[in-house]
Amino acid sequence: MIVIVVACLLLAGCSATSVEVGQSPTPRIVTTPSTGESLASLGFENGCASMVWLPSGTQLTYTADQPNLVIVAGQTSQAPQVEEYLRRTLPMLGWTITASGDGGLMFTQGEWHGAYALGGDSWALTVRND
Repeated sequence: MIVIVVACLLLAGCSATSVEVGQSPTPRIVTTPSTGESLASLGFENGCASMVWLPSGTQLTYTADQPNLVIVAGQTSQAPQVEEYLRRTLPMLGWTITASGDGGLMFTQGEWHGAYALGGDSWALTVRND
């Protein structure tokens, strides 16, 4: 029995991340945009609703608001404005853009991962933490 406990402690010790004393993660400065509105201000209650913003007046055609997932979608007529706004504001809101192309973005912040994509007749934005 003692051998099993020692083995578990050794395995746990080997898998731990080493952190030097006195080191702490660099805090990320978050700035809210001067224009637009957060998903929280649009009535979303779960997940990252206060960390994602859209241009003012964005008309949504589909939404989902769950504890681990937020989805918004709209018509392609507003897609260029939404995409440009996201490219500009996501970094200031603390997100890291990890991939970018015409009509698409991928981004992360902590446990949250998001994507924006333009389709044939709509655009969609999803943010999830699973």
